[in-house]
Amino acid sequence: MKPDHVLFLLGISRKAGKLISGQETVERAVNAKKVFLIMVSNDASNNTKEKMKSLGIKGKIPVFYCYHSDELGKAIGKRQRKVIGITDKGLAKEIQRRIKLLTGVGDIDEITRV
Repeated sequence: MKPDHVLFLLGISRKAGKLISGQETVERAVNAKKVFLIMVSNDASNNTKEKMKSLGIKGKIPVFYCYHSDELGKAIGKRQRKVIGITDKGLAKEIQRRIKLLTGVGDIDEITRV
């Protein structure tokens, strides 16, 4: 599996209206229990990473730290994106599965940090 398979799914998620981006937008959606997966870019600030980690733990939402903000933005047809939230359970599970395959983590049911 190639890394672009995950990025391709992000583009599909955006076109389907099942993806939100931006730290504040994702925070609001997590608090409303509408997010099933959070992705944070590798180049996000430590403060942003910690905030998203806390939100993930609080809401029992998987949080992945992967890709550069340019790659995430390009995948969804926007400029740089540091934080992305997936609002569809099925898409979130598939993206999570693909990230785990890429990183060699395998199938783990608990919250995973990459």
